Amino acid sequence: MSHYLPDCLILDILCRLPVESLLRFTCVSKQWCSLISSPDFNSLYTTVNATTPLLVLHHFSVKPKKQQHYSVYNDPDSKTENLTLIKQLKFPFRSSSGKDFRVVGFCNGLFCLSDDLYGDIDPIILWNPAIRRSISLPSRPKPTFLCGPLRVFLGFGFDQITCDFKVVRIAYVRGANGVYMVPPEVEVYKLSTGLWKTVNSKNINGKLDFLYSSIYLNSAIHWVFHCKNEGGKITNSLLVFVLSAETFSEMSLPQELAHVCFLSLTLCGERISVISYEESHNHAPSCDTCVVWVMNQYGKPESWMKEFIVDLRGEITKAIGFLRNGKFLAVEYPGNVLSYDPDSRELKDLDIHGMYHSFFLRKYAESLMLLDGNSGAMTDFELNYELNGGVIPYLMDTVADFFGLRG
Repeated sequence: MSHYLPDCLILDILCRLPVESLLRFTCVSKQWCSLISSPDFNSLYTTVNATTPLLVLHHFSVKPKKQQHYSVYNDPDSKTENLTLIKQLKFPFRSSSGKDFRVVGFCNGLFCLSDDLYGDIDPIILWNPAIRRSISLPSRPKPTFLCGPLRVFLGFGFDQITCDFKVVRIAYVRGANGVYMVPPEVEVYKLSTGLWKTVNSKNINGKLDFLYSSIYLNSAIHWVFHCKNEGGKITNSLLVFVLSAETFSEMSLPQELAHVCFLSLTLCGERISVISYEESHNHAPSCDTCVVWVMNQYGKPESWMKEFIVDLRGEITKAIGFLRNGKFLAVEYPGNVLSYDPDSRELKDLDIHGMYHSFFLRKYAESLMLLDGNSGAMTDFELNYELNGGVIPYLMDTVADFFGLRG
């Protein structure tokens, strides 16, 4: 590749460059294009950049106009550091529902997005903002015996055994009696094949709920799950889908959380965190306090520990996640982001505002995923053109922005 530098040194240098530079280098020669687009280099680049101390925060704002925000921040290590905006990722898609795309997950440089608004509407999109390429997943047919709307839950992650991205779709079908049936129908999409396939769900004897988020960790996807025992009492646990084996299992929660109503999931570094919410006495969609639990050793229920309690006197609507410095981010009603220091109990308004249900926080790193031509990915422009039936949405947006007509 070079007469002056060994190939291993060139690879090391290339892996430390931003994606934007690598895309330009694909034009240097066919050899460089082949190298940078190869799955092996892609994997190496993802591994090298996985420890980048960055965060991506998604939210949907309605003022001064409706807008999707994908903001990349530094992840401060010291409590004296502030959360500093690095850049805004340009979001290219328009929601057919007129609302915001829901972020299902982020992994190895790829977002999984759903235009379902917690329902069952296509499309589901895999999007790499660094290279501006994306894929729309094949639509799923509705069950022939459908008696009402489906309740669909999604998960997204990377199978480290087969080196493949997978999307999990769990669909509860409403029966003639109006009750959602158990077990649900479960399908898995593999990026390598571009196809959905049905997997065994017979051991899922309970239900998920719309409030519950999914978490990807240790090559598995996790949801909060509840089922009724013989006495009719509801018991909470974690439903775990192992991506390599494509099997489900359950993971116990602390006894204090076994029967509570409001729970959500997030990550505390590389540990699963479960948040419980105590209901507010007012009518706002918020709670008085939230209690933060962390599993210190993955898969060992005895390692659950109550970390701290956040008291906002009825103003907490959603927990977002943790920073490297240990501070905790939550949304205050109606949609203001606050940071909470568990040591000093200090609250700080971060001057970030949006719809409270739309916030999503994860570690961020660029990747070259979907650059390989075999993935079937389109440019963001091409996919948006396909989803919206042509260039009319672009023209409408341009005209509306020019005349100040968009809300």
